[in-house]
Amino acid sequence: METITGIEAIRMMKQVSKLSDGRFTIAFFSYNRTEEEASTKLQVREGCKVRKQLPQEQFQIPSDNYFLFQDKDQNPKTCFRVLIRFVGFPPEYKLIKVKWFKDE
Repeated sequence: METITGIEAIRMMKQVSKLSDGRFTIAFFSYNRTEEEASTKLQVREGCKVRKQLPQEQFQIPSDNYFLFQDKDQNPKTCFRVLIRFVGFPPEYKLIKVKWFKDE
C-alpha cells in the first residue's frame, strides 16, 4: 500500500483545498476527551476541505494537535492529527496510508 508522512498529508490537504473544486477524502479515528479513549471504528469523510485553524486560546491543549476541516455538507469537523490514518486526493481518491512515526 502506498504511504505518505503525516506532515506531507497535511500539506497536500491544504494545497488541494485552495483549488476552487479541490476536495479530499480523510479517514481517522475519533477521540472522546471526556472518556479519554479513541474509537475503534474508522471515520471516513469524503468531499472535505481544510478550514482555518482557530487561535491557540480556543483549545485546552495546543491547537497544533488538531486538524480542522469541513465535510461535503460544509459541516465543521475536527480530529486529532495523529489519528488520521488515510487520505485520498483527486482525481482517483485512492486512499493512501498516513505514517506519523518511523516504525509504522
